[in-house]
Amino acid sequence: MNDHRTDGLGGGPSDQAIVLAAGQGKRLRPLTDDTPKTLLEVGENAILEHILRALETNGYERAIVVTGFESEQIRTHCRPRESLEIEFVHSERFDSTNNIYSLWLAREYAANGFTLINSDTLFPTESLSKLQQANRSALLVDRGTEHTDEEMLISFGQNGAIDSIGKDLTDGNAEYIGVSKFTAADADVLFDHIDRFIEQEAVNEWYEAAFDRLFQDVDVGFVPVDGSWIEIDTQEDLSRAKELW
Repeated sequence: MNDHRTDGLGGGPSDQAIVLAAGQGKRLRPLTDDTPKTLLEVGENAILEHILRALETNGYERAIVVTGFESEQIRTHCRPRESLEIEFVHSERFDSTNNIYSLWLAREYAANGFTLINSDTLFPTESLSKLQQANRSALLVDRGTEHTDEEMLISFGQNGAIDSIGKDLTDGNAEYIGVSKFTAADADVLFDHIDRFIEQEAVNEWYEAAFDRLFQDVDVGFVPVDGSWIEIDTQEDLSRAKELW
């Protein structure tokens, strides 16, 4: 396991993943007073362990984990693995920024394309496999979700591409579940947009704000999630996750 390096070498959308794990999980307090949300247990394993095992099962070679709150606990958990190299990027500003900043910190690793995973999301390993096999950049989505104010909704345009994304869409067709992949060319365009947010110190945006701009420049597809999944933000979510897993 290595610390942040800037060679940008190796990897691709189907063998390299960036896992965003810098957040504090405030809505899960007191469970997260001293423990990162991604290390809360669901079944016999931490949320992060489920994610790392899904990466291993699907043949990923490297995971870049962006840490923040209680980073040493996450580093300790990510013990050396036979088939998955794990590297770390640390956000010193985790308590005053959102996930767009965490993703920006890992920009050097994205040059050859990458898979992006939010570290509070559990999903079927088979769905990650289908995302890998997609022949272009794509988001993993749930087309059967019930819409409330919590969901990150997407709307579809022509040719199976995504038109827009946001929590306030009135014409949303599906929910983005927090897992996506980008080719090298599309990753380059995405980070051009992210750079503009950071230059303007818009570090409290969701990274989906940059996605929304990306969709105007390139065609990004979608892959329907196949089976149960959950984003764990509250104790109710955690209880539901324990029922599902």
